[in-house]
Amino acid sequence: MLPGPLRLVPSYPFAGRARELGMLSALLPRAVGEGRRAALVAGEPGSGKSRLVRELAGQVAGEGALVLYGACDAVVPAPYGPFAEALGYLVRTVDPGELRLDLGPGAGELKRLLPDLSSIVGELPEPLTADPDAERHRLHMAVTDMLTSIATRTPVLLVLEDVHWADTSTLFLVRHLVRAGAAVRMLLVVTYRDVEADVQSELSETLADVTRSEGVVRVRLAGLSDDEVAEFVHLASGTAAGRDVADAMVDLTDGNAFLLTELWRELIDTEAVSVGGTTVQLLRSVADIGTPETVRQVVTQRLARLQPITGEMLELGAIVGAEFELDVVRRASGLGEADLLDAVDEAVQSGLVVETPGRRLAYRFSHELVRRSVADRVSAARRADLHLRVALALESGSAPGDPRGRLAALAHHYAEAAPVGGVSEKAVSYNLLAAESAAAALAFDEAVERLQTALALGVDDPRERAGVDLELGYACHRAGSSVGALSAFREAATIARQLGDAELLARAAIGLEEACWRPAIRDEGAVELLREAVAAVGSEPSELRVRLLGGLTRALDFRGEHVTAAAARDEATAMARARGDRAALGRVLSSAYWSHGIRSFEEINAMLAEAAEIGDELGDAELRAEAIWWLVPTYVARFDHVAARHALGELFELAQTLNEPFRLHVVEHYAAALALCDGDLAGAEAAAQRSHDWSRLLTGRDASGVHGIQMFGIRREQGRLAELAPVLRVLAADRERGAWGPGLVAVLAELGMEQEARRELHRITSDGLDALRPSLWLASLVYLADACFALGDEAAAAVVYPELERYRGDNVMIGHLVSCYGSADRYLGMLASVLGEWDRAEEHFESALALNRSIGARTWVAHASVAYSRMLLSRKRGDDRARASALLGEAVALANAIGLVSLSSRIASLGHTIGLSPVLPDGLSAREVDILRLVASGRSNREIGSTLFISEHTVANHVRSILRKTSCANRTEAATYAHRSGLVS
Repeated sequence: MLPGPLRLVPSYPFAGRARELGMLSALLPRAVGEGRRAALVAGEPGSGKSRLVRELAGQVAGEGALVLYGACDAVVPAPYGPFAEALGYLVRTVDPGELRLDLGPGAGELKRLLPDLSSIVGELPEPLTADPDAERHRLHMAVTDMLTSIATRTPVLLVLEDVHWADTSTLFLVRHLVRAGAAVRMLLVVTYRDVEADVQSELSETLADVTRSEGVVRVRLAGLSDDEVAEFVHLASGTAAGRDVADAMVDLTDGNAFLLTELWRELIDTEAVSVGGTTVQLLRSVADIGTPETVRQVVTQRLARLQPITGEMLELGAIVGAEFELDVVRRASGLGEADLLDAVDEAVQSGLVVETPGRRLAYRFSHELVRRSVADRVSAARRADLHLRVALALESGSAPGDPRGRLAALAHHYAEAAPVGGVSEKAVSYNLLAAESAAAALAFDEAVERLQTALALGVDDPRERAGVDLELGYACHRAGSSVGALSAFREAATIARQLGDAELLARAAIGLEEACWRPAIRDEGAVELLREAVAAVGSEPSELRVRLLGGLTRALDFRGEHVTAAAARDEATAMARARGDRAALGRVLSSAYWSHGIRSFEEINAMLAEAAEIGDELGDAELRAEAIWWLVPTYVARFDHVAARHALGELFELAQTLNEPFRLHVVEHYAAALALCDGDLAGAEAAAQRSHDWSRLLTGRDASGVHGIQMFGIRREQGRLAELAPVLRVLAADRERGAWGPGLVAVLAELGMEQEARRELHRITSDGLDALRPSLWLASLVYLADACFALGDEAAAAVVYPELERYRGDNVMIGHLVSCYGSADRYLGMLASVLGEWDRAEEHFESALALNRSIGARTWVAHASVAYSRMLLSRKRGDDRARASALLGEAVALANAIGLVSLSSRIASLGHTIGLSPVLPDGLSAREVDILRLVASGRSNREIGSTLFISEHTVANHVRSILRKTSCANRTEAATYAHRSGLVS
C-alpha cells in the first residue's frame, strides 16, 4: 500500500514525462546485490515534480517495492520532518517482530527521530550522549542500518519532496544516505525547486556534495512540449487537441504542468473551448483568454467564485499548512457541521484541495502555489487571528501523530499570533518546549530558531532569560555557530552579574570557553570571564570550581600564558584529588597536552596516561579516547613512533566503538602523517582521503586546511606539486601572511620557477617573520627552509635559521600531527649549508639521520641523505665525495622503494651535475632511460629503432620492461612518469 500523499487521486491524466518516468523506474535497484541509487529531480514551481513521483511510486509499488514518502513543510518545519513522516509510516506498516530485527544495534538512536518507537517494538535503550557530530552520525547510521535490513527483503523507494524547505538536520541525513548507503537496495528520489529564490546555500552545498557520489543522477523537468500539451488535452477531453488549442496553452503557460491544468480547468469552466467535435477547438481568441501573467491569476479568480464560507475555511487551512485536518478547522472556525462539509465539498469540487487517503479526515492543497494564493490574500491582522484560532484548536485536540511536529506547530502558531495580544506567555512556553524537543532530535538549528523566537517574544524574568541564553549558547555551539554561541553566553554572563549569581556566571564562563576551544578560537574573553567566575564561586573546593579551573588552564594555554596555566592546572588537579573526584581529575589531566609550552613531553605523557587509566577505571570510553587522542602526538614528539602507532590502533578502535566522526577524522590524519614518514605514500593518501571524508560530517569545524597540508606533503613526494600551485596561489593571496605563503614559495622553488620564488621569498622575509607566528609557525619555517635551500638564498636563510634553531633536536610536527617531517636538524643543516657553515651543517645532518633512522622515518632519511650529500659536494673536503656517493646510494634505494618521484629527479640531477654515475629510478638501465625519453617525445617503436640503430622488436622488449619496472599501464603513463622523474625536461 502506498503512503497517503501518494494515493491522492489526480484530477487529470498523466501526460508527457515518459522519458523521465522510464529513467527513474530503471534506477530502482531490483536485484539482490545492487546498491543505493539517487535521483535529484528539479524544476520550477508547478513543473510536475510531485505528479512524476506519484506515477513512479504507483508503478514500483505494483512490482512489490516498499514505497516510503516524506515532504518538507513550507509553513511549520519539524526536525527531520520528511524522514519522520516516511519512517513513521514504515514502523506503522511493517510487522513489529520483523521491525525489531530490522532496527539493528543503533535502535535506541532512532528514538530521537521516532519518539514513540518503543511503544511499537518494545523497550529500547536510550540514545547515547556525546559530541553532537557523533550523536548525529549514530542516528544516521541507525537509519541506514534499518533501511539496509529491510531492503534485503524488498527494494525500497524513498521519496523526499520539496527539500528546498528542508531543515539542516534533514539535509545532513540526505547527504549521509547518499554517501554511506551504498549497500542499501534503495532508490532515493529528492525533489526541489531550482529557481534561485528557493535554493538556499545549505541546499546548494548538499546538492553539490551528493552529486559527486556514484549512482546519483540529476533530472530537470522543463516545460511540457507542444506534443505533450496536445497529449494532455487529448487525455483530459477524450478528443484530439486542435493545433490552435495546444499552441495557445503552450504560449500562455510555457508548458508549466500546474498552470496547464489550472488553465484547462478555467477553459472548461468558462466554456472557452469546444470538446464535442473531432478536435478540441477554441471558442474565444487567445487575447480574450488572457496573457501569461493573467493566467497565473487563475487560482485567485477561482477563489473569488467560491462561497464566502468556503473561502474562510480555506484560509484557515492555508494557515495550518499544506495539509490540514478537518477536525482542526472545525474547532478553529466554529462552523456548524453542515456548513463545514458544504465548504469542504465545494473546495474539493473546485480542485483547490484533495482528500488525503488515510484514517484521519484530512485534506491537502492541490499545490503549494494554491495554498500561497489563499494565504496571501489574508491581511496581517486577520492572519494573526487565524494563527491564534489554529493554535487553540491544536492545543485542545487529541493530536495523533508526531508529538514533535505538534510542538513545532504550536510554537509557530502561537508566535505568529503574538500581535493579537495576551498569548506571549504561551508562545514563549511552546517555543521553549519545541526547542528542547528539537535539540533531543539533534535538530540544533531548529532549536536555535525556537530559542531566539522565545527571547524575541519576551522572557521577563531575568533568571529565566539567562537560562534561555545558556540553552541558546549550547544549541548554537552544537549547531556549529561559534559566533551565536559566544554572544549568547556573554548575554547570560551579563545577567548573572546583575543578579549576583555566581553559579550562573560560572555556567556562562564554562560554556564560552567550550565554544572557543573546539574551533580553536584563541581569545574571545574566555580567560577574563573564567577568572571572574573563579573569584565569584569562592575558594571552597567544589566540582564547579574544578571545572572552571580546568577550562581556565586550556584558555590560558591557548593564549600562550603557560606559566599561569600550569598553576591553574595544578590547583585543579590537587582539588580534584582531594575531593576524590576521579572524573573531574581525568578531565583536567586529559587537557595536559596544551601545556607543552612549559612542561616536558615526558610530564605531559604521564598526565595523559593517568587520564586514560581513569577513563578505563570509570568505564568512560569518551575520557579514555580524549586522553589517547593527545597521547599519540605526544609520543611522536618524544620520537617514540612505535608507541604512537600502538596508541593510534587503540584510538581507532575506541573511535569506531564510539562512532564519532571527529575522532575518526583525527585518527585518519594521524595515520596519514605517520604513513608519509614511513614511506607509504599510497597509505598516506588513502588515510588523508578518509580523514577528509570524515571531516565532511563535521559542523562548525573547517578541516580543509588539514587536508590541504597533508596533500601538499604527499603530492610533493609524488612529484605532483604542479597540481597544487594554482590553489596555493589563491590561498596565499587570501592569507597574505599565513603558512600558505611559505608553502607557495616552496612549490615555486621546487618547480624551478626561480625568479618568482625569489621574489616571494624576499617579500615574506624582508620584514622579519613575526607576521607568520599566529598561523602554523613551524610549518612556515620548514617550508621557507626548503625554499632557501633550493634557491641558495643566504639572506633569507639568515632570517629563518635563528627562528628554527630553537627546535633543534625536535621531531617536526605540523599542527597536532597533521604532518610529521622528521628531525628539525635536517632543515637546520640545509640552512647552515646555504650560509656556508659547513661544520654546523654536518653536525645537523648527522643528528637528523640518526633521529630519522631511529623512528623509521624512511622518507626523511632519504631527504636528509640527499641534502647532506649536496652539502658535502659543495664543501669539497677530504673524502666528502665518497661520503656523498654513499649517501646518494642509500637515498636512491629508498626513493625507488618508496616511489619518491620528486626526490628521484633531484638525485638524478645531482649525480649528473657532479659527474657521478647516474642514479636511475626504479632499476631502469641507461638504455631503457634513452628509450623512455624517446617514448615521452611521442616516437613510435619504429622511429625509436631507427634513432638508436636497434630493431623494432628490441625496442618493444625494452618498452615492456619499462612499463613493468615503472608500474605504468601504457606509453602515455610512461611519458608522464619520465617527466615526473626528471628524465626529460
